[in-house]
Amino acid sequence: MAVLLMAAWILPWHVSTSRAESAQVLPKGVSSASATYYHYFDITERYDPNGKVEDIDANYNANLNSTVFPALAPLDPFFPGVGASIGRSVVDFSFIYRWWEFGFNYGVTDRLSVGINVPYNWTENRVEATLDTSTANVGKNPALGIVPLAVPGTVPLTTEDVQSLLGAGLDVNGDGTVDVPGFGYKRFESFKGNGVGDIDLLAKYKFHEDSQWRLAFGAGARLPTGEVDDPDDLTDLGFGDGQTDLLFRFFGDYRLSDKWSLNATLRYDWQLEDHQTLRVPASANLPITANKENVERDLGDVFETELTGAYSFSREWAGSLTYRYTTKGKDKVSGSMGLAYSALEDETDMKSHVGLVGVTYSTIGKFRDGQARVPLLAGLSYRNRFAGENNSTKSEFVSLTLSIFF
Repeated sequence: MAVLLMAAWILPWHVSTSRAESAQVLPKGVSSASATYYHYFDITERYDPNGKVEDIDANYNANLNSTVFPALAPLDPFFPGVGASIGRSVVDFSFIYRWWEFGFNYGVTDRLSVGINVPYNWTENRVEATLDTSTANVGKNPALGIVPLAVPGTVPLTTEDVQSLLGAGLDVNGDGTVDVPGFGYKRFESFKGNGVGDIDLLAKYKFHEDSQWRLAFGAGARLPTGEVDDPDDLTDLGFGDGQTDLLFRFFGDYRLSDKWSLNATLRYDWQLEDHQTLRVPASANLPITANKENVERDLGDVFETELTGAYSFSREWAGSLTYRYTTKGKDKVSGSMGLAYSALEDETDMKSHVGLVGVTYSTIGKFRDGQARVPLLAGLSYRNRFAGENNSTKSEFVSLTLSIFF
């Protein structure tokens, strides 16, 4: 009976229910379960601080000089104006995301719904990395260590030698003793992993509804359940941020006609302070460093505005077009070792512009009329981040959602 009442009650606002984010709440006693699959196209680019597109691996394609490997600094005077270099790194990253979200919502009253959202991520970073020694002017010598290539018996370093420099250190002469200390990183190679992301808990309260307007606000928390980025792995991708967020939402639906409706959603994520063990480099664009500390961190808060226009083609089919703007404040990082903490703050005030187009199929009307056994919504969407700043990925995905009411 509760589901039948839901079907009769929800139909006049059918278009708004084609998306999870609206002012709609479930009637008392009604539950919904949903699953969404996100199939990302391979990600190889991001937006720089000026909004220009650059390779996502830009910080790892560099001249490997004393700025990257301080052990080369004593050789810099031999090469005035250019400095000592073992060559140039040639690195290629491709991020591959196959993500799921599982949701459950329950109508506590006709105005209040509560819910949980659990992401599960399959993530891969396909890495190709080699050393180009065409510009090298120093190399390894079994008798002398790292010296200019002009010294007899000196040969260029290899890609595997760079792996050693990033890891435990380089044994130049093969005697089992490290001659050049390393940074202590894990092997620079492809990463693949899966796991639960950060879980959202949210309550939504509808405080107004008439024939045209429906308004609601929400509040909740994002829990640090996802595995965070490993500070000793340069190529891994974390599943969570590692700290708790407090979530605040406002939803406004406006019904233009039986066919058209509009929605505005405002989101504010207050990211609480925490402590994390991080590598602290000298610069945001020079990620390789031996400096590591358990720092105090306050990630920048996130504010998001979303505007949607939707059209109902029939009782079963609806389409929508959405624009979403996201801005994130600058991170704040501090510690007790006197390191360059500003390097972890620079280029963290991100911006993102996203467009989405979607189509939804509903059996709610047929269920009300006894023509369908189960009330459900199925949606297909395409999303494109077409602009951004400060390391927002240039990314696209196709998503498929199924929601069942009971």
